[in-house]
Amino acid sequence: MLNTDEIINCGYTSQINLESKESIIRAIVLHSTTRLIPMLQQIRKGLELYGLVDQMAANPEACRSLFVPGNIIKPDADFIMMSVQPNFSEKGTSKERTERKIINFLQDFLQEVETSDGETERAAGDAEPVAVPHVLQWMTGQSHIPILPDEKRHFKITCNFDHNCRERLGDHSVCYPIDQEFSEVLPGLHHPVGTQFREPQLYR
Repeated sequence: MLNTDEIINCGYTSQINLESKESIIRAIVLHSTTRLIPMLQQIRKGLELYGLVDQMAANPEACRSLFVPGNIIKPDADFIMMSVQPNFSEKGTSKERTERKIINFLQDFLQEVETSDGETERAAGDAEPVAVPHVLQWMTGQSHIPILPDEKRHFKITCNFDHNCRERLGDHSVCYPIDQEFSEVLPGLHHPVGTQFREPQLYR
């Protein structure tokens, strides 16, 4: 399993598998919380020395910009497509043509989700309709546009294409995208066409 070392470093000592997902999440949250609370308490003590805690309590909106670099902005279809960097095959090959179709289908799907204004069909098992921020979160782990200017300027999503799935998986008819950190591996052999791109295969 990916990130095994990171999970162990959070203090989790049981088996690492999908069945233990909830326990792993609790261990990660507890580890993060116990690390952050002392840091925040130390910051608060420093602010108290200058009377800033009272000022923040009296003027929360005026002080917010001191700690939050900007508003959390939801992404739109254009932001995702401008951030996507596909690694296309050799120009003029059938693989490259297929890959460009996949990217075009992705763009059409995002625009349809955006224009539907939250009324897109729900993916199987989802509690709410699919929205553009959900797609960005699936692709990168975050559902908002990067807040810091430097992060926003260098924000990219690398897309690779898998044309050799039969060599690994044998005979099959359906492939699923693989989400990695700021990177996607899209199926190049069984690529979705038309309305198929809207189906739950994009959301595992």
